[in-house]
Amino acid sequence: MTGYALAVLAVYAIIGAVVGAFAVPRIADMLLNRAYLRSYTWWHRCLDEFSRYRDAFPGRLPRQSEKGSAGAVGMWLEDCRSQALKGTLTHERAEALREAGIDVGKGSSARSEAEQRRRCSFSARAWQRVVLAAAMALWFAAQPLSGAPWHQGCLLCVCGAVMASGVVCDLRARVIPLECCAALLVVGGTYQLLRHGSAGIAEGAVAAAVVLAVCWVANLIARKSGGSVGFGDIRCMTALAFACGPATLLGAAACYASACAFSLAGMLVHRLGRRDGIPMAPFLSVWLAVGTTVLG
Repeated sequence: MTGYALAVLAVYAIIGAVVGAFAVPRIADMLLNRAYLRSYTWWHRCLDEFSRYRDAFPGRLPRQSEKGSAGAVGMWLEDCRSQALKGTLTHERAEALREAGIDVGKGSSARSEAEQRRRCSFSARAWQRVVLAAAMALWFAAQPLSGAPWHQGCLLCVCGAVMASGVVCDLRARVIPLECCAALLVVGGTYQLLRHGSAGIAEGAVAAAVVLAVCWVANLIARKSGGSVGFGDIRCMTALAFACGPATLLGAAACYASACAFSLAGMLVHRLGRRDGIPMAPFLSVWLAVGTTVLG
């Protein structure tokens, strides 16, 4: 490797380290705050809509299949039930549901609203900045080694920073913000267009549609047990499918193989139970890494 190539790698690595140590924590904190405020506003708006629906149709509950706002409230109601089964509601929201006549059972809440608000923030410790800096340095430095043109490599650097922010958010508060998914869709889709042309975009669109269909079926089967696929995970997987195009299957396989291996290891050391959920964003980052480095 020539001195020029080493210098390029060093520049990419240094930029990645700076992004990981300073930009990613700041972005994650901002996105967590936005996600909390959006979720809080939407939740209470749906609660008000639910009360109005019950006044208009006594003894009847809204369903997801209904049109307009009733369908949205039906989706909210199913999400509340899923959270209640997982025990992830806040105490205040669980009590508000009971007052509205919705039985969420015992053990449906895990923390207060104030505690949830604190969870939806991120102030990076020194070791976390070091880990993020190392991860981003490796990701940025890998782009010139891939042989892709510089502009495609820059797009993947942005995707990596966005995905890292999503990982932080998911580990911190079990949420993958909408903005992360939208950025992955746009930037990853642009990469896919430049890399594989219209054929790659078409394959990505088909893959995204398949992901949505699989998640919809999985939620129909698993929702009653509280094991449904979260909206953030669905949005992120759809964006990754679109971004990875023809490599979606390999990326998804790598993601779920690593998630299964982690879960099995956790159960073997008695840190996880069969019904315990895990944050998926770290494994979705494997999807991104594999899906953008194969078939290139």
